[in-house]
Amino acid sequence: MRRAFGILLLCLSVSSCRFYDHLFKGDAVARVGKDVLYESEVENLDIKGFSPEDSARIVERYIYSWAKDRLMLDLAESRLSKADKDVGAQLEEYRRQLLVYRYERQYVEQRVDTAVSEREYREFYDANPAGFTTHVPLIQGVYVKISETSPNLNPVRSIYRSRGTEDLSRLEQLCYISAEEYRLPGDWIPLDAVSGGTGMDMAEMAGILEETRYLEMSNGGYAYLISVDEYVPAGSAAPYGYSRARIRDAILSRRKQELLISLERNLLNDAIGSEKLKIYKK
Repeated sequence: MRRAFGILLLCLSVSSCRFYDHLFKGDAVARVGKDVLYESEVENLDIKGFSPEDSARIVERYIYSWAKDRLMLDLAESRLSKADKDVGAQLEEYRRQLLVYRYERQYVEQRVDTAVSEREYREFYDANPAGFTTHVPLIQGVYVKISETSPNLNPVRSIYRSRGTEDLSRLEQLCYISAEEYRLPGDWIPLDAVSGGTGMDMAEMAGILEETRYLEMSNGGYAYLISVDEYVPAGSAAPYGYSRARIRDAILSRRKQELLISLERNLLNDAIGSEKLKIYKK
């Protein structure tokens, strides 16, 4: 009697679990052994904006990827020796590293001074000239990408090489309402960001701009107008203004490293002083 009652309870338990899964997770989409992929998990995929055909392909790739992962795990479980499957030490080491990393990040974020003065920017730049070499040519001047059918193409073409105050103001107005992309004097521009859409090789463009300092060309329905005030060849020191973001990152990285070194040093000293750490010498 007790055995029959136990079997009944087990059946009810299994049925309840299946009912729960169906109610809250939806129908099963795929199964590998005891692992089940439910409809609700597939519905979490971000497929908005895709066509029905593309959405179907994304879902299909997800299902096969899910199945492949579990099949590979089953294969590894069945083929590896007991010793090879013992990953306890590696998991503990990973847990230790992850906890230390998270604490160090929290410690640094709570203490690092993110304010960088102009003097610090300059001093760091002057002290590390080799650290700011540009690997692509840089230009400063005017760059305009504008549709060849734009009614403002000719007005832009007539003034983009001028540096008069009124012309620059007019150019900015025209570019704002008509240009696909534009940059005005004051910004340093890496040449690979310019040459990409033109269809021209960057080295070829660099040679032209280094000599003539301006370039007009068309590609893919767009006109490209470039007028260079300053040119920095690849392999040269990047200008200070162009390097400011990298300087800031370098300064903050150094401060973070100094904080961590200080933390480790104080931790060791405190542990030795309190005799929490004892080093036995032979």
